[in-house]
Order: sequence, then structure tokens, then C-alpha cells
Amino acid sequence: MAVVIAFSACNSAKQVAYFQDVADTVGVEKRVRTAAYNEPVINTGDILNIEVTTIDANIGGISTVQHAKEEEGGGTQIKGYLVDKNGMVEIPIIGKLQVQGKTTMEVKEIVRNHALKYYKDPLVNVRIANFYITVLGEVKRPGLYIVGNEKINIIDAIGLAGDLSLGGKRGNVIIIREENGESVFKRVSLNATDIVQSEYYYLQSGDKIYIEPLKAFARAGTSDERATRFVSLTLGVVSVLVAAVTLATRL
Repeated sequence: MAVVIAFSACNSAKQVAYFQDVADTVGVEKRVRTAAYNEPVINTGDILNIEVTTIDANIGGISTVQHAKEEEGGGTQIKGYLVDKNGMVEIPIIGKLQVQGKTTMEVKEIVRNHALKYYKDPLVNVRIANFYITVLGEVKRPGLYIVGNEKINIIDAIGLAGDLSLGGKRGNVIIIREENGESVFKRVSLNATDIVQSEYYYLQSGDKIYIEPLKAFARAGTSDERATRFVSLTLGVVSVLVAAVTLATRL
């Protein structure tokens, strides 16, 4: 039985380990070039948070004008301005601007050029306020996550969801991405370091990550059922080992 348990533990370790192609030796490093990061482009339905910081002559110092209002996004109220179906966003004083298909850096420059008409030496910050991802399946905290940092990768996303459960299939993760009116399904592996070279390493707003269960865990039922069975099995194995040791000491 001890041999069977050891084999099972070894097999399980291989299934749950990330980056298995990194040498198991302290001090040895492996360098892998990371995929290029492409700034997300703004689409209809996005909510933009726009902030203009300027020198206010009336108060003799720096003043920040927060261009934001409450919008609905991801089931929660988010401060910002909604990009309408025509790809336009309307900002008080500045007016309507075409932003669809542009990056936040490009919109930042557009807003600044318009703000120069009304503000002195404006500094502009623009970000997508409802940048979100969804993580489903064999993770500890599945759900939809609104992300403050647009430069998020799949490893960060899994961290937000509390990591994969022991029953999660790390070598075959599904990413669903909307492109040109179609849903693209892509399988990637977290078992090797080359995940950082994938075009799906950096996530886009609206991406969905699905973690399938390992076959053995899928057959075992729900996470709660698996946990109960695991505890029962562990207690059973411990009881057998204790009984065996006790018997051996009496002989």
C-alpha cells in the first residue's frame, strides 16, 4: 500500500506543478523571452476614467479635475464615461471625442490637445475603468474580476482567483477571447515556461479563463465531495499505517 501511495503522490505532484521545465536545482536559472505586450484598444461599451491635472491660477497651485460619472459595468457601479455605440465619449467642457480603436495613450494625447483650450499645462491620465476578466472552473475563487492594471497576464489572473485547486488541469487551460465578432477558444499549458511567449499570455478585457478538472477529480464529483472523500481516504490510510506500526512493535 505504501508503494501505491508513493506512486500516487508522485503522479499528483507532476499534475499540479507549474513550469516543470525549470531545473530542480537551487541557483540554476532559465531565461525565456516574454511575448510583446500590446496596449488594449478601446471599444464600445468600455468605461473610461479621465483625469486632468492643471495649474489653477485662482488657488495658486495644482488642481485636479476628475472627469467621471457613475456607469454600470460588470454588475457594479464604476466611475467613468461610457464609450457609446458610435465609439464616442462625451466629456464635460471638452465635448465629444472619437475613441474607438485607439489605445489609452492615444486618447490621453487627444484629450490633452482639447484640454489645452480650457486648462493651463494640463496633465492627462486615461484608463479603462471596466477592464475585466473572468476565471471559471477549478479555481478557489471563480468569478468576474475588474482589474485596475490593464497589463495583466494569465498567471496574475489565476492568482486573483486564489490559484487552481488540486483538481485543476494545469496542462490544458482554455482561454476564450472575442475577436471580430467571433469567440476564439485557445488551449495553453501552464506546465512549461513557454506560456510567457504565447500571444495569450497577456490578457485582454473580456477574456475568459476556464480550468478543466482532471479526469480523476471530475469522476469524484464536486469540490466539496472530493474534499470529503480525500479527508476520509487520508484518515483511512493513516489508520492502516498506525495499526501496521503498532502490530510491528508488538511482534
